[in-house]
Amino acid sequence: MTDLLDKDKSNLITELSNAAIPEKAIKVLENETDKLVLKYNEQSDSERERETAAYLMQAVRLALPLIDSTGTTKVWEHDKEPKKAKSSSDRISIPSALLMFAGIVLCIYAMFPLIIAGMEASEPATTRELVIRMIAVFGGLAAGILGGLLVRRGPVRTVKEQQVEIHVDADKLYRYYRTVILSVDQSLEEVSARERWDKREQAGNIDGRPATTPELDLFSDLLAASYSGDPEYALEKIEAIKYYLHRQQIEVVDYSDSTKQYFDMMPGTKTGTIRPAMVADGNLLKKGLASTRK
Repeated sequence: MTDLLDKDKSNLITELSNAAIPEKAIKVLENETDKLVLKYNEQSDSERERETAAYLMQAVRLALPLIDSTGTTKVWEHDKEPKKAKSSSDRISIPSALLMFAGIVLCIYAMFPLIIAGMEASEPATTRELVIRMIAVFGGLAAGILGGLLVRRGPVRTVKEQQVEIHVDADKLYRYYRTVILSVDQSLEEVSARERWDKREQAGNIDGRPATTPELDLFSDLLAASYSGDPEYALEKIEAIKYYLHRQQIEVVDYSDSTKQYFDMMPGTKTGTIRPAMVADGNLLKKGLASTRK
């Protein structure tokens, strides 16, 4: 499977480079994984190896998002419209509060007596008193203004919008993926070695069991008859098959009115057995074929 991957190296790296971002690169590797399984199974003669390859590559496919594919990282940043901080962030400091309080007191001190005097129609204040109260008014206004200026305003924040773009390293991603495929090949080689060993252990077996001496003698005689070129000798050895089956408690049955239930029938020019049936203890093992005259 690694050889198949190496043959497709150039195309794969090109596709990974064009994919650019990890999400698209993983999709490229998923497609490559599917292609490798198909190509491998086409050239494999072992059913066990094909099943193992499909299972392992499915595991690889599920693990692809875990492969480190990070290459360069680009961060795009641009300013959005500035936003003023919330009003709750405006704070009145102690000096500003004191100044505003002092301004209010001075204004009250300056204006209150004048208002009372006007309401009671008392004698007007002297020039000296008016000057003092005017100074108090202006002083109170100045203290109030200064206190207002000292109020802590919430900062105006500039909102920045960021866009992060992560690019894949195609060569790095290919190396990691090839390492994974090498691991798959090692597992497949273990399966292949185990299968070869099983075949060695089963050498000489017939249907999973050791061949018996009567079986070997029968097969040897039939082969000798086929090599001899003598039809009579060949027919004689074929008769030995009936004896061998009889020893296995399998009877060869020819067609007759009493055995016709063991046969499939087909029309012919005469009635007779085309292929005998095989019966063991009254149970049909292999149905025979017979012809009947039209």
